[in-house]
Amino acid sequence: MLKRFYAFWVVLCLCVGVLLSNISYAKGTEKLSINKQGIKVWTQQIKDNPMMHYRAETTLNTSIENAVGLILDTDRGKTWIPYVTDIQVIDRDDAAGEFVIYIKFDFPFPLNDRDLVVKGKMSKNNKGQMIVKNTAIKDPRVPLKNNVIRITRYEGDWVLTKLSAKQVKVSTSGFADPAGSIPTSFVNTFVEQQPYQMLQRMKQYVKTVKYSSDDLPSALR
Repeated sequence: MLKRFYAFWVVLCLCVGVLLSNISYAKGTEKLSINKQGIKVWTQQIKDNPMMHYRAETTLNTSIENAVGLILDTDRGKTWIPYVTDIQVIDRDDAAGEFVIYIKFDFPFPLNDRDLVVKGKMSKNNKGQMIVKNTAIKDPRVPLKNNVIRITRYEGDWVLTKLSAKQVKVSTSGFADPAGSIPTSFVNTFVEQQPYQMLQRMKQYVKTVKYSSDDLPSALR
């Protein structure tokens, strides 16, 4: 098995702690903010919420198993995902596809670093889609740290859809409250740019790895 256990699903979504919530989108109010290099990012302003929501998608020229294997490889993920300084697996159940992980983010000065405890559920539906739903939780096993702000409002999802033996559609959407004092303009800039940058890097990195179904947790086989 890979040295990974799920953190990368969350890391791609969060990177600077400004993303994601599993919100039902009113697609008529979405704005297509980025559409280049085969990657699309939509943003949406929700009433009474200063932070924008987003939805992003792209198509990768690889197998769904290879794409998922890359996403699950936290050791590799930490080498190419900016701002992430620590990923720890707190609990996991491969058969059930459930996990609890801790992630720490290095925010630029003068902002405080952020961290997050996430409970996730992975599944494979009858259409063969691989789905991950994540939620921020409180966990007594992960106490608060000095000078690090804990993100407590976060939900997000990922969906991987097999298009052919060598093509997979990757979709993600959501929202998070990064907590503390961060300019809304700073946050919303990352809401647009971060999904694009991460999917762009994923397109390149998936060419350098080779994972199979044997590398995946049993819940996804």
